[in-house]
Amino acid sequence: MDAMRKRALEAINLRHVEELLLAGAPTSDEKLVEKLTGIKIHGRSQKERMKAVFQSLDVDLFYQLGVDLNVVWRDRKPKLIEGFFEEFREDFPFTDAFHVAYKNLKLRRTETASQLWVVERPFKNYEELLNYLKNYDPREDEPRSISEITSEYRRLFQEYQELFGETTLYAGEFYLTLFTYLDIHIGLQMIARLSRQNPDVLDELISKYAQVARKHVEAWSKTGIEVFVSHDDIAWRGGLFFPPEWFRKHIVKWWKHIWKPVKDKDIKLIFVSDGDYRGLMKDLVETGVDGFHVEWDPRFSRKDIENLLDKYGFYKIFLLHPSYEVLSQGSISEVEEEARWLAALARKYSSIFFAGTPPANPVNEEVFLRTWFSERHCEKLVYSGKPL
Repeated sequence: MDAMRKRALEAINLRHVEELLLAGAPTSDEKLVEKLTGIKIHGRSQKERMKAVFQSLDVDLFYQLGVDLNVVWRDRKPKLIEGFFEEFREDFPFTDAFHVAYKNLKLRRTETASQLWVVERPFKNYEELLNYLKNYDPREDEPRSISEITSEYRRLFQEYQELFGETTLYAGEFYLTLFTYLDIHIGLQMIARLSRQNPDVLDELISKYAQVARKHVEAWSKTGIEVFVSHDDIAWRGGLFFPPEWFRKHIVKWWKHIWKPVKDKDIKLIFVSDGDYRGLMKDLVETGVDGFHVEWDPRFSRKDIENLLDKYGFYKIFLLHPSYEVLSQGSISEVEEEARWLAALARKYSSIFFAGTPPANPVNEEVFLRTWFSERHCEKLVYSGKPL
């Protein structure tokens, strides 16, 4: 087995590895990858560019929600367009359950947006929403069997396995786990109002969609993956969209139901959300989550990250990013120190993956990556809080 994939398997099982761990391509700038590695990237097909980037950077772990690789590898940008989901499907790369979440919604996209955003829903006020939900069942929009969905995800898994070989451990992802579906399909305001005025109607909708999500998770569990990433945006920079008690009442028990197929097979389960979702981390741990991807957008301080790792870092997987402020506005010495600090955390805890740089000015991004990669290959050092 190749060293990179072996490193990832050791790390997700909380066994210490000597070299620093990398999840995904650390930058989208392929010219910078060429400068860092000396490997020619430009001029290849998109598929071959991805392979060259991952191999040249020794990427340990990669996750991605279900995609149609025929669309992804086509390298064709969509035009700005407004319409319904069926009008987007030819150029929309993601499979997942988007056809369920986007059903009946008027949507819009741009060349650079990976997702679609909602322009108009089939209800304009609360009374219309209640009438809409009387005749709406998301299960009807996913008529495929688990076996049929498994075949789709297995093809994706096998294509990436063939592309990466033993270089990178590929993890499946389900994007529309539960709350994100609700946010897309009916919106935050209507979620809040339903929970106050008609909680039984909200809970019935949640229970129906949870059955759709469970089918997709069970399908992923049958593909051969060893790591599964479940995405559910439940927070923004300031914290959870709703109080923790709200999520415990309406969402948490369904997460456990949805994730049961991967937990039953001892597939490692990593949770990811935008924003600051620390208020539900204890609940997520209790549902069986094995690790967390903490995005850069909550703008956590070093102390925030260190406190989080003091609490969970010795027995949970973490995917982390450097500071947005440092990478975008910091001095060269501050950027170098940020890379050394992140490297030191990875040496202290057994399963810390560097998950890429946030938006940064080009000079700082290059400085950070050069420093981090030099740390990746140096001898084990003890972090003192000063530049090493």
